[in-house]
Amino acid sequence: MDRESDTVTRTPLTVNRTQSRKRPCKRHYNWDTKGLQEGYPMAKPRKYYFSLSKYSGNRDLRESVSPVNGSQSLGVAYAERPRLQTYEETAKKEISHQSVCETSFAICDSLRPHPPDVLIKLLKSCHLHHEQSPLKIVRASYQYMYDDTNSEYLDCVNSVSHIGHCHPAVVEAVSVTMDSVINTCGWEIDYGDLRYPKELHQILPDHLDTFLFCNSGSEAVDLALQLARLYTNGTDAVVIDNAFHGSIGSIHHLSPKVAKSNNITKADWVHIVTMPDLYRGPYQEDDPLAVDRYVADAQDLIDKAQLTGRKIACFIAEPMLTVPGCIIPPSTWLQEMYRMVRETGGLCIADEVQTGLGRVGSHFWSFQAQDVTPDILIMGKPVGNGYPMASVATSRDIAAVLGERIKEYKCTRVMDAVGCAVLEVLQQDQLMDSAAEVGAFLKKELVRLQKKHEYIGDVRGRGLMFGIEIVWSKQSKKPAREIADHIVNRMKEEYVIMANEGNSRNVLMLLPPMCFTQENALLLIQRLDKVFTELPSHRFSRDHATGLPSDSVNTQPAIGVCEGRLGIMQPQLDDDDDSIVSSRDKVELEHAQQSYEDLD
Repeated sequence: MDRESDTVTRTPLTVNRTQSRKRPCKRHYNWDTKGLQEGYPMAKPRKYYFSLSKYSGNRDLRESVSPVNGSQSLGVAYAERPRLQTYEETAKKEISHQSVCETSFAICDSLRPHPPDVLIKLLKSCHLHHEQSPLKIVRASYQYMYDDTNSEYLDCVNSVSHIGHCHPAVVEAVSVTMDSVINTCGWEIDYGDLRYPKELHQILPDHLDTFLFCNSGSEAVDLALQLARLYTNGTDAVVIDNAFHGSIGSIHHLSPKVAKSNNITKADWVHIVTMPDLYRGPYQEDDPLAVDRYVADAQDLIDKAQLTGRKIACFIAEPMLTVPGCIIPPSTWLQEMYRMVRETGGLCIADEVQTGLGRVGSHFWSFQAQDVTPDILIMGKPVGNGYPMASVATSRDIAAVLGERIKEYKCTRVMDAVGCAVLEVLQQDQLMDSAAEVGAFLKKELVRLQKKHEYIGDVRGRGLMFGIEIVWSKQSKKPAREIADHIVNRMKEEYVIMANEGNSRNVLMLLPPMCFTQENALLLIQRLDKVFTELPSHRFSRDHATGLPSDSVNTQPAIGVCEGRLGIMQPQLDDDDDSIVSSRDKVELEHAQQSYEDLD
């Protein structure tokens, strides 16, 4: 048969080349023999066994190869041979360079072959991460994600895909309008009469009548800060401790969480108020004056700033704090914060990137649930279901300070179509009402689990936004990050994707897509109950939680463990065990800022 035909069959291998668009490399093909010379660059779907001493393939030909019975070939171990060791089995042993090159292994986790020297590095760190390896997600639909083996996972954390992964309405809106995308330089484009700004105005207070569009929540925060400074002639900003508002260079000082992770010194124009955490903060729920004390501390901070000649331009905060661990500030505290900042001449900015669009169930925006009205409202990628779009809503007077630059923030046709599609799905599928109903069920069941299991210290949230505080004991309230890490990885084995956040990374977060159903909630509760029941009643073993000796455990994440609810994986280090702690510190410092990039 011609060598360029779609299917070529030879004993002992069947080669399916229907997906290949490249000409075969003569180095790897010898059709006149019964096998392959110098090995073969294998495809992903199945396990194949190779002798590394004979293997030298270095091309990524995306072809499917199925081993069949036949005679031996250089570099190939056939199916009739005894079962050989896989990466995981071999990693449990000490392997020298020579033994690696003389042993056959299963190569199944990469399209591109690894030379022996690279394999040694992989095997050296394999014992640290193979049981907590990252998911290889290849597709997603609504509230489900699928890996490369087609296993289905329930997504409980991706708030960016607001109405569901790859929602057909959004996919169609993008595909239809992308056909007419126009990019010009130096020319002003009239996109015609757009619907989306009008529809946004209908679900917002009347004074928020001007909309500026950009590509991400971080950019929207940057724009909101510019507006506040230009309008008030002030420079300073008030933020809440441990909050996150983006990580780009111009605004990372507004995110104390990012600053702490990267050891960044607080800028003198940023004033950080104590987070009003009634569970773990300095003033807790057993103190009847707790809220008043938090308000008094904030007032002292603002007064001191003014006494030193600082002029406050804005107070920026999520009405309900997600990244710090789903902390819902007392409504009276937030109302007092708005009052104090406005008395100084500053503006109040509500960051609704993760809390808006009906997620709280009772209201379309979380600032409405807190009974406050912002001067500037920030929306992020959830308004486009993950499509790179964001918006800043404000009044005409405030937006006017941009002058001619306001033309740079127009809504495009694609943004218009995608934004309208998301709002239509929210309304037609009654997702806000669903969030309220499913959220009430979740709250009741999570409180039941809290009473049943000793490691659940607190359950807080509403709608489809919950935080589950994991502690060593309810009495001490000591954060149990090791248990939280263990639960996240065990839930992954139960095909449920969760993540842990909070200042101590001990808070299990639930922020699923809005299409999350009561059946999904019941499944989540059942599997959470199962995982908690498996935990020992005595003090949890830190060795078991991290896979490392107790004396090597610090507050940084174990290598290969999910970094927050984004699923960002730390690089696999090839250091010896005794240098894991210092290496982990370095990795955390370099990647902490990147870990939160697509939250907006």
